[in-house]
Amino acid sequence: MINWKNVPGKKNAGVVHPGHPAIIDTGLLADKTKKYKAGTILKADANGKLAAAATNDDPIAVLTADSDGENAEVLVLWHGMVVLGRLLNSSGATPVEAGEAMAFNLRAAGIYPIQSWAKIDKR
Repeated sequence: MINWKNVPGKKNAGVVHPGHPAIIDTGLLADKTKKYKAGTILKADANGKLAAAATNDDPIAVLTADSDGENAEVLVLWHGMVVLGRLLNSSGATPVEAGEAMAFNLRAAGIYPIQSWAKIDKR
C-alpha cells in the first residue's frame, strides 16, 4: 500500500491527487471575468460552458488552477482523484468548502474525492 502522505506533490497537487492518472485539459468559462480558485467544482451551462456548481447541480469538472478573470480558457480536471478538503463551492458570493454531498456528486462524472492528507493551506 502507498502512504500518500509521504509522496511529494507535483504540479497540480493542491487539488489533484496523484493516486490515479488524471485527465486535465482546458475548458471554457461561461463568464471569463469570474475569478474562481483552484478546487472549484464546475457544472456545464446551457451552452456547454463552465460555471461554478451549486450543491444541487450536476458537476462535471474541477478547476485545477485559479482563473485570472481575463481569459475564458481554464485548466480543469475531467477525470481522476481530487483531495476532498480542497474542493470549493464557489456558487455564492464567497467560496466555501464543498460539502460531502456536493463532493459525492462528482463520482458520477468520474472524479473521485478522497481525503488522504490534511489540508495544507486555507483558501
